[in-house]
Amino acid sequence: MTTTPIDPRGRSTDPSTRAALDAPTEQAERRVGSDDASLGAAPRRGHLGRVTALSWAVGAVSALLLPLVAFPGGSEAAITGAALIGFALGWALLAVLSSRRTDQPQRWAAVPAAVMAAVGTALVVLTPDDAALTTSGWFWGPAMLALAVWATLHARRSLDTKARTWLVLPTLAVLALASVGGGYETARVTLDDAAYPMPGRSVDIGGRSLHLQCTGSGSPTVVLESGLGETSTAWTRITDAVSTTSRVCAYDRAGQGWSDSVDAPQDGLALAEDLHTLLDRAGETGPYVLVGHSAGGLYAMTYAAQHPSEVAGMVLLDATNPYDITDSLAGRTGGGSGPAAFLPSLARMGLAQLVPASVWTTMPEPTAGAYRAFATTARAMRNAVDEITEYDTVFAQAQTLTTLAARPLLVLTTADKAQSDPAGYTAQQRFAALSTRSTLRTADTSHQGLLDDEQGARFSVRAITDVVESVRTGSTVPQP
Repeated sequence: MTTTPIDPRGRSTDPSTRAALDAPTEQAERRVGSDDASLGAAPRRGHLGRVTALSWAVGAVSALLLPLVAFPGGSEAAITGAALIGFALGWALLAVLSSRRTDQPQRWAAVPAAVMAAVGTALVVLTPDDAALTTSGWFWGPAMLALAVWATLHARRSLDTKARTWLVLPTLAVLALASVGGGYETARVTLDDAAYPMPGRSVDIGGRSLHLQCTGSGSPTVVLESGLGETSTAWTRITDAVSTTSRVCAYDRAGQGWSDSVDAPQDGLALAEDLHTLLDRAGETGPYVLVGHSAGGLYAMTYAAQHPSEVAGMVLLDATNPYDITDSLAGRTGGGSGPAAFLPSLARMGLAQLVPASVWTTMPEPTAGAYRAFATTARAMRNAVDEITEYDTVFAQAQTLTTLAARPLLVLTTADKAQSDPAGYTAQQRFAALSTRSTLRTADTSHQGLLDDEQGARFSVRAITDVVESVRTGSTVPQP
């Protein structure tokens, strides 16, 4: 019989026996250690926060640059589609990199990546027009809102990093707000179409129609040319007063107000031909007194250069300076190839509705409502961007008017222009030199106030009626 020696605590002192007895305990301890590591005691592989931040940055930069690089001066559909593809790239990176570089895969991010890539590609390829985009607003708004909510739930459940709080969730919140804004904008456009029926008439100029509203009687007929982003409603204070003594016509250029849109931006020559055809087919007779406000002055000058026999006189209301493109809105924003290209897409999401009503106009209702109804739409923003895109050409075309000979000309500008905009005031003086029967006046009002401010509009009305009277009597244009 063999006796196994033991220590005072009752444990075997034999090495082989102790090893056999201790082995299960060590194995159990290793299993516990392994379980602790799976519970987070050991550091995880990769850094999810950095992966998330990198993916977010790539998506944001791509959404900003891709539209401007791949589609400079592109349509609203192309710009929006390219931006969505850029965002899709960011979500796709989050799904892929988190799976390959960390042990916390965010496979749910593949869903917003796929949805945005599909929608973006469809917009770029199909290039739907404004009407189709407006109709789609009834569907994409709720769909994107549902996507934002779904993605938020998954991000909160599995994306355990500070980048979730500071980057991902705010981005999804913006997506949700854009979806709600898009739905509101769609409803607003639909309701406004019914609330503000077209005054005047629609005249076919050959495959498309332009809106024209003429009131009053008496010769010469006054033709009003709107500025950038303006519509015929902007002239309400002017037409109401001028129509008491002479016939006056306000119209909407292609893509504005109640006029049909065109497929591509138009330069000054194209707009002059549109107006010439419009007046002819509407049965209006010249020669006319042309009145141009702001950028409308450029188009009035081009019309006068192309059809001098149809111009009896001219009024330039704080007209844009055509002699320095760098001083223009196009020069400051990069035109349709710069940040302004995003304006139609932003308006489609209802952002223009957040601008205070007083910024658009100070005219009374219902004129103010009609003006805002057009000015806040993606279509209006697209029209403005298209016009800016053509400014290089338009400025040069306006300069082709080198003389009005002895036809009456009144140049009206704002009183502070000489101090705040010396180059602009020099241009006003240069305008006045186009005619031997001209005068330069200043008005104590703002640029836009010449149309929609009650007191400022009086200056414009007086300028127009003075030129009309000068045409009728052959007298000189009165000095201030």
